[in-house]
Amino acid sequence: MKILMKSSLVALAVITSNFSLANDISSDFLQTEIEIAHKEYLHGSHEVAIFAMESIIRLQKSDQSNDLLKKIGPPSLSFSYIRLGFLYEKSGLKQEADKVFSHAISSYKSVSNGSETVTLKILKNYVNELDAIAANRIFKSDS
Repeated sequence: MKILMKSSLVALAVITSNFSLANDISSDFLQTEIEIAHKEYLHGSHEVAIFAMESIIRLQKSDQSNDLLKKIGPPSLSFSYIRLGFLYEKSGLKQEADKVFSHAISSYKSVSNGSETVTLKILKNYVNELDAIAANRIFKSDS
């Protein structure tokens, strides 16, 4: 399973290295890659999870099409930034964490109508709740 995830992440890195290719990727492929990165975030090593989240963020930033946003939800990019910030914090990289947390707030506001107030604390709490639900689902499916 880890080999499959790592090979998928390598493929993801190759694709994200070329911006024009990233725009031609299907929303189904992106959804699958987001799910793989999220599993790495929940259960993988910090190094692999950071790499996965950075790759997903690059893909999400390069493709903000309506098709993708309908499939994964407009706040997905900001949630990816929050998760990357959590990983940076766990790795002791406070400056990097602060930077991506700032990106999380600005990307969240850009997908809403701009008048919605959101704080870092609200986004962190929401992501923690979503991740607890996801971890619980994975735990139940493994039982």
